[in-house]
Amino acid sequence: MQSRLIRGLVASVMCVVLSSTNALAQTGKVNALGAEMAGNAAGTIPEWTGGLTKAPAGFDPKKGYADPFAAEKPLFVINQSNLTQHEKFLTAGQIALLKRYPSYNIPVYKTHRTAGFAPEMMMSIDMEGNKPKLAHGGLAVEGVQSTSVPFPEPKNGLEAVWNTLMRRPAQTLRSHTASFVAGNGTSPVTFATSQTIAWAPAIGKAGSTLLFALIGESTKPAAQSGEALLVLDTLNFKEDARNAWIVNSGQRRVLRAPELVHAAPAGNSDALRTVDDIYGFNGSPERFDWKLVGKKEMYIPYNNYKMSDKSLKYQNMIADAFVKPELTRFELHRVWVVEGTLKPGADHIYSKRTMYIDEDSWYVALMDQYDTKGELWRIKMLYLMQAYDAPGLYTSGEVQHDLNARKSVFSAFQNEEPPTEFNVSVRPGDFTPAALRKLMR
Repeated sequence: MQSRLIRGLVASVMCVVLSSTNALAQTGKVNALGAEMAGNAAGTIPEWTGGLTKAPAGFDPKKGYADPFAAEKPLFVINQSNLTQHEKFLTAGQIALLKRYPSYNIPVYKTHRTAGFAPEMMMSIDMEGNKPKLAHGGLAVEGVQSTSVPFPEPKNGLEAVWNTLMRRPAQTLRSHTASFVAGNGTSPVTFATSQTIAWAPAIGKAGSTLLFALIGESTKPAAQSGEALLVLDTLNFKEDARNAWIVNSGQRRVLRAPELVHAAPAGNSDALRTVDDIYGFNGSPERFDWKLVGKKEMYIPYNNYKMSDKSLKYQNMIADAFVKPELTRFELHRVWVVEGTLKPGADHIYSKRTMYIDEDSWYVALMDQYDTKGELWRIKMLYLMQAYDAPGLYTSGEVQHDLNARKSVFSAFQNEEPPTEFNVSVRPGDFTPAALRKLMR
């Protein structure tokens, strides 16, 4: 604990002393991540002043996050009756959900730019900003040491996508999350997992081609207990594809799992999402042409502390195929808009994906995904929330809505699970096939 405190104090001093390599950051117009410091002209988006990086007094992770904005009421609520007044701030997916479900609505609150990160993380972003380069046609990033945002000033869609692939709330975390499917009369069945993630710097791999290492296991239902997964993801998809292994509980063997990429159905999702849907988007960007459309002001899920309340039960959080609107919070934020169009001859179930990426964190907040006929099909929402104990932006849950099935897959929910732990101690040996074998039961 003492050494961590010392490192934090040293990093804070270095942030002041060392000069920035981010040209725009030197002007004071953007921060290290490339986010505009100033608010908007209308005053509806405030200035960024460093984010919310300190837990309130009495914070107890076992009780969930204390909501610093609990006393606030919605400025207004968007529903079918007033949709046309607000369409310019909504995605095609949000509009489709409002039209599909009469009881669905979007409560819009005052904007708070709470995203903020640890001093050492901000320092590495600042010092390395825009030094890394795309290689192998954008399938790799070279020149990365410890940064989580290699391109604060993205010049194209691929650079923006790599920012989303590399963003993180902390250098390590151990999470306990649940997923389930609901809607169209489906009775939700909860699947829970525990997983530990370490990004390269935390296991002595800064400057290597490793992006992150993940090891996790199923904890419920009991029938799936003993199933486990190991993933080593890469910064170079051209020369070193994702490495993945699974524990086959039936055969009690550790097996390679090269199929855990792209459009493969994600586990426990009723085939309502793909492997590369997880976390907004993950894995190789190789099958899509990515276009950086620009920035836009939009209503996105933000500061969703109410959704993280540990007293909530999953079955009481859901209305049909969506989270009960009164538990959600949307705010006006600037987002980067990035469009991915399936390359000719490439194989995927989506023909187009449009990502809306929070400028303050590089987290995907919303995504619209289109079928092979070009019709809007699936809408992803990440209910963003600043984890002030990390500190870093995180989520209180993800939902992917399938318009055709009229069902949704809910994932990364933590209400009935133990709290997420950030900056946990890990070793390189924790992320090996041998470590995965130890999880067999």
